[in-house]
Amino acid sequence: MDGTRSNDPLRILEVLVGLVVTVMAILAVATVAGTIFGTGSIPGVNAEVCATGSGDQPAFRRGAGDTTGPADLRDGITWRVDEVQVCDPDPDGATRALGGAGLVVWVGGPMVFFVMLWLFLRRARREGVFADRVPGQLRTLGRILLMWAALDFVLSGWVNAALLNRMTDSTLILTATVPWLPVLLGISLLALARVMGEAVGMRRDVEATI
Repeated sequence: MDGTRSNDPLRILEVLVGLVVTVMAILAVATVAGTIFGTGSIPGVNAEVCATGSGDQPAFRRGAGDTTGPADLRDGITWRVDEVQVCDPDPDGATRALGGAGLVVWVGGPMVFFVMLWLFLRRARREGVFADRVPGQLRTLGRILLMWAALDFVLSGWVNAALLNRMTDSTLILTATVPWLPVLLGISLLALARVMGEAVGMRRDVEATI
């Protein structure tokens, strides 16, 4: 009995996901606390707030006479800056608030997803993989990922642009990057929910004929 339970793959996944949730919670609390209350005196827990801009944006365009760049390029080789990170080591209250909001968006979605995944694995172990509630729970997980991707696309782009506007003299246009990984994972979970729904229906048919 104990050997069977120790070899249960769902139990192993449940433990691993639980560890991920714990580590993410600790890192999230430390990072948010550092952004809000940090002073730079504690290594790894400081108040520095950073934002990322594109090298094509006006605030990051280099002048014609600027020679800064990669060393020892061969003749005819060009270079460009895809991303430029600017940081405020001593931010004011508004900058701290924006940095904290960006962290909440960035960390909140994965935290909710992994907590729900952990609960899903616990129920699946208790009720069975082909239980009636499994397809609905998979749909919920997929929707959480898609909602987080949408929030990350809109809010993270807005927060980043607001931070860049505070740190530079240029007015920057809102830019955002599509978080393709949660989008693809969310769609995959929705498709898996459809498959599991069919499997649950087949299980019911088999039980009805017995």
